[in-house]
Amino acid sequence: MLQVVSLSLGFIFFVEFASGDSITPPPSCDGFYGCISSMRQSDCPTGEILISGESLSGCCPGCRGGQQHMKVCNVNVANRRCAPGLKCVDRKCLYDRTTCLHTIHMQEEDELAGWYPRCNTDGTYASKQCRGDRLSGRCFCYSEDGRRLFGWDWYKNAAKMTCACSRRRAKLEAEGRSGVTLHCTQNGNYEQLQCDSGVCWCADQYSGDPLVGTTVVHGSLWTLLPCYNSTIHGNSYLRQCESAAFAQKAIQKKFSLRGTIGVTFNEIQCDYDGSFGRFKVENGIVYCTWRDGKKIGSFQVRSSLLSSVNCNCARDTLIYQEAGIPFTLSCGGNGNYEYAQDQNGKLFCVDGDGFVVSTDVRPGESCDKYIYNSEFYVED
Repeated sequence: MLQVVSLSLGFIFFVEFASGDSITPPPSCDGFYGCISSMRQSDCPTGEILISGESLSGCCPGCRGGQQHMKVCNVNVANRRCAPGLKCVDRKCLYDRTTCLHTIHMQEEDELAGWYPRCNTDGTYASKQCRGDRLSGRCFCYSEDGRRLFGWDWYKNAAKMTCACSRRRAKLEAEGRSGVTLHCTQNGNYEQLQCDSGVCWCADQYSGDPLVGTTVVHGSLWTLLPCYNSTIHGNSYLRQCESAAFAQKAIQKKFSLRGTIGVTFNEIQCDYDGSFGRFKVENGIVYCTWRDGKKIGSFQVRSSLLSSVNCNCARDTLIYQEAGIPFTLSCGGNGNYEYAQDQNGKLFCVDGDGFVVSTDVRPGESCDKYIYNSEFYVED
């Protein structure tokens, strides 16, 4: 949603605010009375998938069928086309991994060990994915294409979790915007005080829009906002990690302007709440870190293996400790979860988030075939 904000200083700002994951109906649906909002995938007949724009002239979600996984297909013949979530390759319906809907077929074939991601009717992944039971289970924020983002909460607290802020930041960064300074809460919602693109405002935690009755001000006037609290926010909007990261980039820019090239730094990683990221790199070694930037335990790995590090297990050891919940799973030396777990001789497999994906594991058996990790990828 684009809002035009005029300030007393004589400037006019065009500020874009995102309002969650809702899908805007096409213009032809203007004046339409509405759809059955409670319709779910479970309401569709067996073999059909709930998708957007399938019913009432493209204005509402509806169920659509088609050829099922591994069946013979023909894209030019209506009754031989693949069902949503599948694509016709060499006349055979295979999983279309560009859409979340393919996981529904996997669930029907019992390939996901009792759990599968929630999908939106437009084929994107739901912003909030929950695992486990409602007492000790957890929910995480995810991107539209199924990547885990910053933001989580216990399942029991997930009713107010939208992940709208995490999604917005991830989208802006994916579009190539640097220096995004939106602040997200632990669960991926918006913090109340926001500053970005030179302006500041008091935000609704769910949508990020300015609160009713408040205004958007120039960045230099952020302490005049009603949501500003000197005890909480101090004299700088940027947090410690963000300030260090911005200083690093400023130094790099100065070197570049003076013609000095080849100067590199170990990039400082910050989370969307301004705290330090999951890991840092020093002298060719990757270390798992906590929110304050301090190393967690002795978890480390060579920087050449950085792309495989998530430190989920290392951080969870502290998260569970803070919550007073015993942590019994094993972490690898790099801070990730060990897929193969052994507790008192009982063998089982967990995924990259630490959730059990198989309890029927034989000695020496690999967990690879059971893993449906944070990028939601399984071999055909």
